[in-house]
Parts: sequence; C-alpha cells; structure tokens
Amino acid sequence: MAVKRSLLLSNIALFITVVLWGISSSVVKIALREVPPATLALIRFIIASGILYMITKVLYPGLKTEKQDRKSMMLSGLVGVTIYFMFENYGLSLINAANATIILALIPLFTIAVDKIVYKIPIGLSKGIGVALSIIGVSLVIGNSISVNADIKEVVGSLLMLGAALCWVIFSMLNKGTNGKYPTIFSTARQSFYGGVFLIPFALLERKAWGPISTISWISILYLALFCSALCYYLYLFGLKHLGATRANIYINLMPFIGVFAAYFMLGERLFPLQVLGGIVVLMGILAVSYTRPANQSVDLIEEEISPAH
Repeated sequence: MAVKRSLLLSNIALFITVVLWGISSSVVKIALREVPPATLALIRFIIASGILYMITKVLYPGLKTEKQDRKSMMLSGLVGVTIYFMFENYGLSLINAANATIILALIPLFTIAVDKIVYKIPIGLSKGIGVALSIIGVSLVIGNSISVNADIKEVVGSLLMLGAALCWVIFSMLNKGTNGKYPTIFSTARQSFYGGVFLIPFALLERKAWGPISTISWISILYLALFCSALCYYLYLFGLKHLGATRANIYINLMPFIGVFAAYFMLGERLFPLQVLGGIVVLMGILAVSYTRPANQSVDLIEEEISPAH
C-alpha cells in the first residue's frame, strides 16, 4: 500500500512539475513587459537563492563548500545562471514563448553532441536519428517565425535561445567535477547565489528602464522564484527517486507542448501548422534519444539535462 501511495504521489509530483515548468516561458514574457531581462533574473535569484539557502541550512547545517571547489561553484553559477538567464530572458523579449520552449527542448541533444565531440562517446544510429530530427524540427519552427514576422528580432532571439541551451550543456560539463561530492540542492543553492551576484552589474546597466512593478509582474516573479526554482526542483527529485529516469523523462518530454499551449492561452500567441509540425518533429527526436539510454544511467546525468529555464 505504501509503495502504491509513493508511486501515485510521484506521478502527481512529476505532472505538477512539468505543468509549472512548461508555462514558465509565458510567465517570463508577462514579467518582461515591465521588468528588464537582467533585472528580472536578478530579482528571481535573490528570492530563490534565499529560499534554497534556508532549506540547505535546515537539511545540511554543517555543510560548507570546500575551498578548492569555490571557483568551480562560482564559474558554474556564472555560466548556468548569469549567462544562461541573460540569453534566455533577452531571447524571450524578442521571440514568442512557444518557439523559445521548443528551442530549449534541444538541451538533451546538445548534450549528446558535446559528449561526442569532447568525450568521444559514440552516438549510435538511434541517437543520430534523434539529433537529426530535432535539428529539422527547430529549423521548421525558426523558419516559420522568420517567414511570418520577417523580422531580424526573430533571428537574434532564436540565436540567443540556442545560446542558452548551449550554456546549460557547458554548465553540465562544469558540474561533472563535483557531481556526488555535495547534495544537489546544496550545489544549486550556492550556484544560484553566485549567479545572482554576477547578475548585479548587468541589472544596474538597465536602471534607466526601471519603474514601478505591477501586482501581476510581482506574481510572475514570485511564481518563477518560488515554484520554478524551488518547489518544482524538489518535486522533480521526489518523482525521479521513486519512478526512475525513464518514466520521469516521459513527463519531461511533454514540456514543449505544454509551453506551446500555455503561450496560446496565456499570451494569445498564434499557432501555425509549420510551428506545430516542427514541435512534433523535435519531440520525436527527443523520444528517439530518451529510449536509447542505458537503464542504469545516473540521476545526476538526467538532472543535468533539465533546463534551469524552468
């Protein structure tokens, strides 16, 4: 009975996680109407890192970062928080939320490509097909946006989102040196803090654009900080622990579609046939990759491929 209850709660936890993460791009778009990109990221991580710090103090009261790991933590925070969210938020200020969500779905595939180039890990036929499909799918999405809007902003915004996806892959590589050495939530709290500190000068450059923040924007910011950067992380790890990586990935693979429909209902973004087709092709590529992974793949590796955009 206890096992069935844990399985039920785990499925509920993962479902809640992908829904909340899936609509995050639309929530960012709402906040960006009043808050500049770097400033939005800074406020979000001031709140999130404060919450994560308190949690780690309760769970691991005596744990500290070893001196030799501090530079690594700082660099990870710079890449995985500061640069990533600069790319993502500025990208989202230029393109629609649906396209951004689909592009960010490439993160697992970028990871495979880097593993092949840097670590000489064989890709295999199925993974190769998955990568090719996803590249075709994203090309359809970006091409559709450029043809519909005929705006250089679409190109720049799409490139920024691709840069964000690449940043997360580099962030994953940087974390390999300390994986398993510290609890994941502890590392996340430290990296969030350092990333927030590095965001300060970029936010100050936007001070001329600062102004009153409405209630809806504060709700959006709190949603991103409390739910996407704190609660969902816990729920995801809980579900992953009881269901395993393969089942968890089934839920994660739904995020691009949740993001697309959230953009439609929350922001009134139009859906185009080519855009939907591109999203489907991307999902097919992700599925081809997901179901060729070894059954004993570690939790840490799976975590690395989940975007912090959420």
